[in-house]
This record gives sequence, structure tokens and C-alpha cells, in this order.
Amino acid sequence: PLTVSCASAVPAPNIALVTATDNCGGTITITHIGDVITNQTCPNRFTLTRTYRATDVCGNFSECTQVITVNDNTAPVITCPANITVTTPFGSCVAVVNFAATATDNCGGAITFTYSHAPGSAFPIGVTTVTATATDACGNSSSCNFTITVIDAQAPVITQQPTNRTVCVGQNAT
Repeated sequence: PLTVSCASAVPAPNIALVTATDNCGGTITITHIGDVITNQTCPNRFTLTRTYRATDVCGNFSECTQVITVNDNTAPVITCPANITVTTPFGSCVAVVNFAATATDNCGGAITFTYSHAPGSAFPIGVTTVTATATDACGNSSSCNFTITVIDAQAPVITQQPTNRTVCVGQNAT
């Protein structure tokens, strides 16, 4: 029996690993009959049953099987972008921010990313924590966090001011 993490780690059939004896002597031929995959729940989680056959010179044979278990239970390694600081554009109280996390997986293949706040969405003034999650084809996942800080870079605009007044000395003014 053999257990590996990824389908790519399944070794090729190797008849040199099989030994056989025969009561009458003579040459024994060992062949690889085939592989059967069962219990596959994802590309890197299944059972492979490999069958070998030993045949004597009279055509008598016996078979043995090797069970190879492929079980990817390793989460992708995710890397979040560095914390991001942006300023609001003129006339707005939010900023649109684009970002992307990266990840690698021990078995390769597609990695799906999800975010608590979507890349390219509008972020309000202040600090927002974003959680990024990377999930491989077998459902193993890992997460990381980073912050987006949006700064209001616009000065307020005075829209109304008091009118000028003239007041005599000794009088009250409001």
C-alpha cells in the first residue's frame, strides 16, 4: 500500500517490485494488468487499485493488487497584498480599490479566491479589513487579512458665510 498527497505523485507501474515463485520452476512473466480508480471526490482524492499478474510457462497465473491512496488535505498557501492606503477622488466620499491575493497549491491545479469585500468595490472613508480565502479543487482552504485605508483628502467647502456689518463703537454686535 502507498499513500500520496497528489495525483502527480502516483508512481508509474513497476513490475520490478513484484516477485513470484512457481512450484515447477521455469520463467515467470510479470505484467501490469491495469489501474482502477474508485472513491474519487476531487482530482487529488481517490483510491487507485493497481493489479499485477504473474504467469508461468504453462499459462497458470495469480494476481496481486497494490492500493494507492491519493489524499490531498493540504491547504493552498495564500499571500495577501500589502495594506493599501488611498484617498477619495474629488467629489466622492468613497474610493474604488482593486487588489488580488495570490496562492500556490501543493498539487497544482485551479485555485478559487473569495473575498469578504470584492476587488473593485467602493470602500468608505476609514479602515476596512479584507479577508481573502484561497480554496483548491479538493476544498482545502486558507485565508489571510489586509486593510484598506481610505483617506478623505478634500477640504470642506464653505457654502454660507455671514454678511459684512458695520457696528458703531459701544453697540452690541451679533
